[in-house]
Amino acid sequence: MPRERTYLRYQLYRSEARKRTALTFAKLQNELEGRAIAGFDQSGVRFEAINASALKAYEEWPDPHFCWEEVGRWKAKEPMSFDLAIWFDHELCGLCFANPNQSRLRVKIVRLEGKPVNDHPLKSRIATFALTAVTHFARIIGSQQIEIQEPVSGAIPLYRQLGFEFDPEGRLVKRID
Repeated sequence: MPRERTYLRYQLYRSEARKRTALTFAKLQNELEGRAIAGFDQSGVRFEAINASALKAYEEWPDPHFCWEEVGRWKAKEPMSFDLAIWFDHELCGLCFANPNQSRLRVKIVRLEGKPVNDHPLKSRIATFALTAVTHFARIIGSQQIEIQEPVSGAIPLYRQLGFEFDPEGRLVKRID
């Protein structure tokens, strides 16, 4: 019974983090339009759980870096985890799976991947969207840091641009303000 309560509580946290992420980017879109800055129309962006529809869409990705079919098992075993499917209209553009450590002081991004094609509508935005969502989730559960677990070496410069640095233990982390 306690595990079920934990799962339900964290289900609310996951949902709230996704909702806050959508609101964050909707507000940014409104500010850009208010300043007459030519930007990107984010009205088609959706932040959802990794579900059967996301996994079916993922199967159509050419040469993905990660195997995402495992996420269903992980979600069942890790009731405090956070999963995110990033859509633009009907196109799956990115996936993210994160998990807090037992003390909840640090949330680890276990996997993060954008659709491996050069022409999807959210190209070069997936890491920013995912990091925003994970940050909202981390704040909700009271975490102090986000860690990239086993970062792909080619992505380290991007993570550094997004505020991550290696700590004394060699972990790629970002403090949460």
